[in-house]
Amino acid sequence: MKNTQRRVHTRLVGLAAAALLALPLAACGAAAANSGDGEEAPLKIGVFIPGNNNPYLQAAEKGAKDAGAELGVDVTVVTADWNTQKQNTAFQLALQRDTYDGWVVATITPTDQCSNIKKAEEAGTPVIVTVAAICGDKGYSPGTTGFVSEQSESTYSTWWDAIFAMTPPGPVAFVGGPKLDFPTEAAIAAGRSGLEAHPEFSLVASENTDYSTDAAYKASQAFLQTNRDLTAIASNFSGMTRGVVQAVQQAGRTGDVLVFDSNSDSWTKEQIQSGNITAALPGMPYTDFKVAVTLMVDKLHGKDIPQTTNPLDTLTFPGAPIITKDNVDQWTPEY
Repeated sequence: MKNTQRRVHTRLVGLAAAALLALPLAACGAAAANSGDGEEAPLKIGVFIPGNNNPYLQAAEKGAKDAGAELGVDVTVVTADWNTQKQNTAFQLALQRDTYDGWVVATITPTDQCSNIKKAEEAGTPVIVTVAAICGDKGYSPGTTGFVSEQSESTYSTWWDAIFAMTPPGPVAFVGGPKLDFPTEAAIAAGRSGLEAHPEFSLVASENTDYSTDAAYKASQAFLQTNRDLTAIASNFSGMTRGVVQAVQQAGRTGDVLVFDSNSDSWTKEQIQSGNITAALPGMPYTDFKVAVTLMVDKLHGKDIPQTTNPLDTLTFPGAPIITKDNVDQWTPEY
């Protein structure tokens, strides 16, 4: 709060000085008497995201900006073209210049960028982390203000429970994002824990990719060719799931090999309705960032906020957060 107070005070002084210079000398006394009546400058929130080159991140950017517009705060979205060094430089400049009253951050390499984020908190600028937990933590990181995400091991445990409940016993496969990617690691950890409680299943194949449709398509082709008894393929991003569905269809195994999706979008909804995807977890980038900015404003206004917030908790229709053919018509995708 000390940064916010200092910044607001500085802006008010600047406004008052400018007003005095613009008035005739005879009016200076009156201007000086009213110099304390200036309006406070709006809070400034910096929202740092990896990029805005896909619909998921574009929805995230819109959520942050919509929250700012509704709350009357100045939201600046800072993108980094998926370049960790570029994002770290943006952190350092914002810290050196004391640019923002609060930060909302989605990192590119969450563990490596831990110290840069905590330096802001140490300097008095609160930080809410979104999407991917930092510092090797599974959710909220001590020394930060909060964590807003549905990308957690506990959420993926719910996902895997649905997979095991809806799939005939047998071998299953998983396709995820890059190694050390937080959502992918959370999904894998939850799957391994779930398999311990479900010995009738086995994870026979797991492939890390760059989250692209083509990479997931090639991985799924290999899964299907080497595991003739495969019962399901799970993917933790709808962009990859497009490749999974394509591979299953080309192999003539739709309905035989079930497909499960996560971070789901409008395409996923169509695929559930048509029977190509059995079940999914929705992606909520718009809500992630709208909630994070709202919580940051609350924090800057002196309110208590939760350490951890899961946007999936806002879904109230029957069966949520798992989306199936039974409730898909009640779900509105965010991107």
